[in-house]
Amino acid sequence: MKKYVSNGLSFAAIGIIIGLAFSIFFSYLAGNGIYSPSSSTFVSYFANPLDAVSISIVLWGLMGLVFGYGSMIFRIKSWSTLKQTVVNFLVYFVAFTPLAILAGWFTLNLSNLIGFTVIFIFAYAFCWIIFWMISYVSKEFDNISIKL
Repeated sequence: MKKYVSNGLSFAAIGIIIGLAFSIFFSYLAGNGIYSPSSSTFVSYFANPLDAVSISIVLWGLMGLVFGYGSMIFRIKSWSTLKQTVVNFLVYFVAFTPLAILAGWFTLNLSNLIGFTVIFIFAYAFCWIIFWMISYVSKEFDNISIKL
């Protein structure tokens, strides 16, 4: 249990760091010299910008938890790669989508949800392929070093 709590703290911290990095990047990209943790619509829901930043930090931490704990699905060796991938995808999509909506990344309507889903599928597939390639190359290096 202690390991899961420790992992959770790490996952949340990584989520916060990534969220902060992205929000700074997109604030610079906006070109107005003002920091915003998310869209202007999201920030407008709060009495002051500090509240928006605080809620963003909580959401980023929750996103880190989703992706961190979700990645543990690939440690279940009794499952096939297909089952691991399908379950991981569903966990990520079902848990991340409401957080993305709450973070103000898109408003909830059918066309936005379809667009988000398409982008999510392509991003997931891209990341899955990259991680599979890294895993494959790593296993090949291990096999080579064993033979040496």
